Amino acid sequence: MLAVTAPEKSLFPLSYPLLLNALVGMLVMLVDMKILSAYSENAAAAVSIANQILLVAFDFSSLFAAGAVVMVSRQLGAGRADSARKTAVAALAANAMASLLLGLFLLPAAPYLAAAINCPSEIFSDATIYLRVGAFTILFNGIMMAATAVLRGHGETRLIFLLGIAAYTTYLASEYLLVFGWGVIPELGVLGSGLATLLVRMSAAILLLVVLVRRLQMRDIFHNFQLRSSLARMRQLFDLSWPGTIDNFAYGFYQMILVSFIASQSVAMLLSRTFILTLTAVLTVTLMAISQANEVMVGFRYGAGRKQEINGCVIRSSLVSTLLTTSLAFVLYQLADPLVGLFTEQREILRLAKQLLWITIFVQPFSAVNTILFHSLRALGDVVVPVMGTQIMMWVLSVPLAYVLAVKMELGTVGLWYVLLLEEALKAIFLLIRWIQRQYKS
Repeated sequence: MLAVTAPEKSLFPLSYPLLLNALVGMLVMLVDMKILSAYSENAAAAVSIANQILLVAFDFSSLFAAGAVVMVSRQLGAGRADSARKTAVAALAANAMASLLLGLFLLPAAPYLAAAINCPSEIFSDATIYLRVGAFTILFNGIMMAATAVLRGHGETRLIFLLGIAAYTTYLASEYLLVFGWGVIPELGVLGSGLATLLVRMSAAILLLVVLVRRLQMRDIFHNFQLRSSLARMRQLFDLSWPGTIDNFAYGFYQMILVSFIASQSVAMLLSRTFILTLTAVLTVTLMAISQANEVMVGFRYGAGRKQEINGCVIRSSLVSTLLTTSLAFVLYQLADPLVGLFTEQREILRLAKQLLWITIFVQPFSAVNTILFHSLRALGDVVVPVMGTQIMMWVLSVPLAYVLAVKMELGTVGLWYVLLLEEALKAIFLLIRWIQRQYKS
C-alpha cells in the first residue's frame, strides 16, 4: 500500500515527473503532427478540427477526476487511507458511467458537430471519421483520467510518468503503422490515427486498473463495490468537480466558436493556430505540472489542518511557473522559423506563427498566476465563484471582442491572440482578489 504521507513531498519531487511526462507528451504531439502533415496537410487539419470537439468531450469524461485529486489528498492528509481508497473506486465508477453516456451521444452526432463549427468541405469527411472513432475512445479516457487522478492524489507522480512513457511509445508506433500502412497493414490515413488513439487509451485504462488494484491494495474494495453505498462519495466528488468540468466544457465550446471565426477564412489560419498550439504545448504542460503538484500539496496541508503553510506553497508555485513558462515562451519565439518549418514551408503560415508566438510571451505571466490560483482555490473547496467569474469574462467580453477583431477587423488568428492576452490578464486579477479575500477571512 502507498504511504499515507506520499503527498507530503515538496513541489519539485511532485512536479518534475509530471513535467517530464508532459514534455514527452508534447514531443509526441510534435511527432504526431509531423506524421499527419507528412501524410497530407488536409489530414492534419481534419484531425486538428476534430480534436477541438473531442477535447470538449474528453474534458467532460473526466468529470469526477478533479474532485478525486482533492478528496484523496485531503483524506490522506487527515490519515484516512481507507476512505481514500473508497473514494478512488467511486471516482472510477462515476467517470466510467459518464463517459459511456457521452460516447453514445457523440457517435451519431459527429457530422452535425463538425458542421456546427464550419468544418471546411475538403476535410469534412475525414474529420467525421476521426470523431466517430473518438466516440469509442471516450469510455477508456474517462477511466484513465480517474485512475491518474487517484495516483496523483497519492503523490505517485513518478509512476504516472513511467506509465506515460509506455503509452506514448505504443501510440507513435501504432499511429505510424496505421496511417501509412506496412506489410499486411493497409494505409488508413486519418482513420488509422483515430484507431491508434483508441488502442492506446484502451490499453492504458486496463493497465492503470491493474496498477491501482495491486499498488493501493484495492482488490477487496473493488469486489465489495456497491453503487448505492458509493452514491454519497460520488455526490461529494461531483460537488468538487462540476464547476471545473463545466468551466472546461464551456471553454472547449468557446474555443470551437473562436475556430469557427477563422475556419471560413482560410486553411492557413487553421494551420497556423494548430502549429502554434502544438509548439506552445510545452508552456501548457509545464504550467499544469507545477499547478497539479501544488494542488496536491495544498489539499494535503488543508486536510492535515496546516493552513498556515498554504499561502507559501501558492506564492512559490506562482513565481516558479511564471518565470519558467515566460522564459520558455521567449525561447520559442526566437526559434520560431526552424520550429514552424518542421510542419510547413508556406510563408504565410510562418509569418502568422511568429506573430502569435510574440504575443504569447506577454500572455504567459498572467496565465501562470491564474492557473495556480484556480487550482489552489479548488483544493480548498472554493470552486463556484472562480468558475462563474472566468465564464462571465469569456462569454460577455472575449467572444464579442474576438468576433470584432478576427472577423470584422479581419485580424484573423492574430486577433484571437490579442483577446487571449486581455482575457488571461483579467482572470489573473480576479482570482488574485478572490485569493486575498479568502486568506483575509481565514
